[in-house]
Amino acid sequence: MARHVIPADSAGIRTLSALQSDAHYAVHSAHRAIAGLDPRHTGRAAALAAVDPVLADLYWAKWHLGSITGTYADFAARSPEVTLADIAGRFRTVTERAEQVVRMCRDGHEAAHPKSPRLTGRGTEIAFYDGVPMVPTLCPVVVLGGSSRDMGRQYAKQVVEIYGRWIFERLAARATSETDTAELAQWAEQLRKSMPEILDFARGWSEGAAEAGVPLTRAQALAIWTGYAPPARDYLHMGAGLGADDGAGVSAYLGSRSGEAALRELSDLCSGGAAWGAGTSDGSLIAGSTTDHDCTYQATIVAFPDEGNRFIYTPFSANGSIPVLGRFHMAGHPGMNDKGVAYVHHGGQQLDGGSAGGGPKDEWGYGVRRGASTFHALQYADSAVGARDMMLALPVGDPARILGTAGGFFADARYGVAIEERAGSPDSPRPIMREATYDEHGAAHDVLYANNNPLSEDPGSWAAVHEADFRYSRTAGWHLTRASDSGTTDPVTTAARLSTKNSAGRNRYLYRRLMEGYGHIDLPYMHDVYSTSGRVPEGDDRAVQQRWDEGEEWECSAAHRGNAFTAVIRPSSNGDGVYRACVGPTGRFLQVREPSHGYYYFDETNAFWELSLTDRPRDLMGAAEHEAVRRLARAETLAADLSGGRPDEARLHALLTRARTDIATGRTCQADLRGRIDPHDDTTMAELARAVRAFTRAQVRAQQVCDALGTQPDLPARR
Repeated sequence: MARHVIPADSAGIRTLSALQSDAHYAVHSAHRAIAGLDPRHTGRAAALAAVDPVLADLYWAKWHLGSITGTYADFAARSPEVTLADIAGRFRTVTERAEQVVRMCRDGHEAAHPKSPRLTGRGTEIAFYDGVPMVPTLCPVVVLGGSSRDMGRQYAKQVVEIYGRWIFERLAARATSETDTAELAQWAEQLRKSMPEILDFARGWSEGAAEAGVPLTRAQALAIWTGYAPPARDYLHMGAGLGADDGAGVSAYLGSRSGEAALRELSDLCSGGAAWGAGTSDGSLIAGSTTDHDCTYQATIVAFPDEGNRFIYTPFSANGSIPVLGRFHMAGHPGMNDKGVAYVHHGGQQLDGGSAGGGPKDEWGYGVRRGASTFHALQYADSAVGARDMMLALPVGDPARILGTAGGFFADARYGVAIEERAGSPDSPRPIMREATYDEHGAAHDVLYANNNPLSEDPGSWAAVHEADFRYSRTAGWHLTRASDSGTTDPVTTAARLSTKNSAGRNRYLYRRLMEGYGHIDLPYMHDVYSTSGRVPEGDDRAVQQRWDEGEEWECSAAHRGNAFTAVIRPSSNGDGVYRACVGPTGRFLQVREPSHGYYYFDETNAFWELSLTDRPRDLMGAAEHEAVRRLARAETLAADLSGGRPDEARLHALLTRARTDIATGRTCQADLRGRIDPHDDTTMAELARAVRAFTRAQVRAQQVCDALGTQPDLPARR
């Protein structure tokens, strides 16, 4: 292949970003072509095998491009050995190989036997491809216990064991100035007043990182929760501060063919829905949610603290940052605790891109970030009402940044609330909240849902946004349908305002599904809600994009190829809460949520692992093992009927072998514990966490076999 000279300037970066976008679209086209094949077609398994190695090269090219643009600033330093031409060549290779898969599906020709990427380990649980860390397609689990300081120390050490020191090294390499120190003191004072356990966790994080070989200071660990910047004075788009100011890198990331169009999607991420009381089959709380972006390096936290509640929570990223999109300060979702309280989702978003939970600009200032407030509520709230009151007792804070302040969508078996605004907090709260969903007759129902726009009819502090032609509907909330209605020529403001369009579509979807299932919603039903695809017209993506921009709409779904993490949960106060999680969407061939390319993952599983929030760490491990054994037994029963007639039989047997191996690994870790489990002891908690991760890997590999053979234990068939 001829080497193309790429100038090392903004024009060169735009060239690479365009090549990245082409590569993403080619991968998406390959999957749409594969989806068109009959599942029994012999070429389908071959096409999937051919496309998987392509994704490894896409990871590599994105990593190195991000290291140059700064959009991977918290993950990767620029490699002097990798040139812009190298990156361009890799993106072109991805595009060419993906297009070969399309032709293979269309013409029926066998592609050349794909060469499996050479994956290596570096003493970590994740694999590396050509020096680049691969995003694990089963979300790793860390298990913490003891004091907040103990838990912070254990968190750092377990995350380094999973990923390697690089996960925190870039954060530790940042110099801290006197100005930074002064700002951190302001943020720390807010935490000291309302949730000092976060300061203790940060202290332990610094200590644990140092023990693992990363010299992360207490100030640097605190900044993961707060950031170094003062409160903003105006709304900030995602990616601000990471070198993506011109929108080119973010454009390629989000899937638009132009920087301006991509900016319109910048604040359109994530969904959540919940039902409780009369809405569910047994009165319990059932919830589901997704995070929507290119999945990154994350870890689900299971905490057994000395004080407060046990809880499970999945931040968007293990180091608080999402490549390209920016620093989210340990925000994430969903979470649930042992009192049956859930943090389902962030509860919406303001129309100009700010965080829900804020208020008018003259009340902005220092406060508490969403990650810290969520951690605190899960540990100390005994009810959804209690979580609500905790949020209203905090300052309006810094809502200019997405998830820059407290708030959220909380629920339990008796009550649910989505906090859209906290004007006047903490002294004279004038909140805008939704506590039920109303049908066309005005009757209240025990369900709530949220995406990324306000759903309350009261416009609150954004009433001054009068120049935009926003429409309101009871089920969809406030939204635009065309860019020309945004009332501004500023692309960032247009981005935030037009992002409400897709949120409106997903709101309509969640309203319809939750009302259709009302009274009998359970875990299988919520799984189906997050497994049913929407619709995007087939055809030239530029033409489809134009139709969308000009106001055309199609049936959206909360389940789509932009899902980074999907979870369905059943919180409980009886020691048997269930948390099921899947990296990416639940189906490989779901559609995108709007005209875009979506994201696809190397070694994609589309299957949930399951954790039970038990009374003791020992029981958490035992429940994970039991579920792994149960799924493997079912998978082996189904596989016993294989007779050599399926083109994917070798893969299915390999998955069974992996499940058996992981169960054996987990049992070895159990044996090494010798019955001694001390939540304060880093060594025993790390060993227990290794066992839990092994059992969850076994669950997923066995589930993949069950899914392929047409059955899902305790889960509905996909539609």
